[in-house]
Amino acid sequence: MKLNAKSWAGIIGFVAVTGLLGAYLLVPGGKGYAGADKPLVSVVEGTEVDMAFKMAGAVDQVMVKEGDVVAPNQVLATLTTEELNAKREQAEAAYKLAQAKFEQAKRGVVVTDDTTQAQVQQTMAAVNAAKAQYDANLNGARPEEIVQLTAKEQAAQIARDNAKTNLQRMNDLYAQGAVPKVNVEQATTQFNQIDAELSAVQQQLKMAKSGPRKEQVEASKAQWQQAQAAYQQAVAATGQGGIKQMDVKQAEAGVQQAKGALDEVDAYLRNTKLNSPVAGIVKSVNVEKGELVAQGLTIVTIQAKDDQFVKFYVDEDKLGKVQVGQKHTFFVPALNQKVEGTIVTVAPAADFAVKKATQELNDRDIRAFEVKVQIHGEGIRPGLSVEWDLKGDGVRE
Repeated sequence: MKLNAKSWAGIIGFVAVTGLLGAYLLVPGGKGYAGADKPLVSVVEGTEVDMAFKMAGAVDQVMVKEGDVVAPNQVLATLTTEELNAKREQAEAAYKLAQAKFEQAKRGVVVTDDTTQAQVQQTMAAVNAAKAQYDANLNGARPEEIVQLTAKEQAAQIARDNAKTNLQRMNDLYAQGAVPKVNVEQATTQFNQIDAELSAVQQQLKMAKSGPRKEQVEASKAQWQQAQAAYQQAVAATGQGGIKQMDVKQAEAGVQQAKGALDEVDAYLRNTKLNSPVAGIVKSVNVEKGELVAQGLTIVTIQAKDDQFVKFYVDEDKLGKVQVGQKHTFFVPALNQKVEGTIVTVAPAADFAVKKATQELNDRDIRAFEVKVQIHGEGIRPGLSVEWDLKGDGVRE
C-alpha cells in the first residue's frame, strides 16, 4: 500500500510525541518520575472554643458579633440578674446578723468570766472575814485582832465598791443589748450580799471593841456559815462559762453557714458573665437578647488566634529528617508569603498508603505519616492552603 505525504507526516508526528513522552517519564527529574520531590499541600486548621453558661437563664446582653476580634477574659454575653441580686441582699443581711450574734456571744463570755471570778474572790474574802470574826467573838478580841478586823473592814469596803462597779457595768451592757437581764439580776444580788457582809464586818469590829457576848458569838457563827454558802454558790457559777463557750461556737457556726450561702450567690452571679478564655475571632453567635437558654448551650464559638495548625501526610521515605520541635519554612499561596512553623507531633504509625507498588520497577508501597505543624504568621487563618517543600531521604535515582 502506498502512503501519501499526509500519512507519513502523521506517523512521524506520533513517533516524535511518543519519544518525547518517554523521555519525560523516564529521565530523572521529570515531573512524572516516581522519585521526584513535590511540595506537600494541606489546609490551615484551628482550635474552636464553644462558650456556654454554667446555668440556665435569660440572655441580657450579647456584646459581640461574628467576625469580632476578642481578647482573653473579654465579656461576650450576660444573663439577667434581678432574682440573684435579691437573693444576694437576703444572704448578705443574714450574714451580717450572724456576725452580730457572734460578737454578742463573745462579749457574753468575757462578762461571765469576769463576773464569776470576781464573785469567787469576793465570797472567799467574806468567808475568811466571817471566820475570823467568829474566832474573835469566841475567844475574845485582842488588840491585834481589832487591827485585823479593821483591815478586813477595809477589804470588805473595797469588795463592795467592786460589786457596785460591776452592777453599773451590767446595767450599761444590758442597755446596749450585750447581756441578758439575768446578768444584771446576778450583779444586783452580789452587790446586796457584799453590802450586807460589809455591815456584818463593821458590826463585828464594833463588838470586838466592846467585848464579846453570847449572842454575838452565835451571830458571827451564822454569818460565817452564810459566807461559806455564798462561796459555794459562786464556785458553782463558774460552770456557766462553759455554757457561754458553747454559745460562741454555735454563733460562729452560724456565721460560717451564712458566709457560705453568700459565697454561693456570688458564684451564681459570676456565672452570669460569659468570658472568653482565649484571644481569637468570633466564628458564630447562636443566641439573641432576651432568649431563654439552657445550661451548657453553645452561645458563642471562638476561633482561637494562637492555636492554628496544619496536618501534612509525609511519605515514609521523607520522614528521616522530620522531628518534633523542628522549625520549617512554609509557603502560603493566598498571601504570597513564607511563614514559619514548628512540628509538634509526628504520628507513631502510618495512616495509609499514598503510592502503590510498581512491579516493573521492583517498587513497594510507600505509606504516609501524619505530621502536625503549629503555624505562625500574620494573616494566617483557617482554610488557607499551605505548601511545604520537604526534601527527604530515600529519593530514587
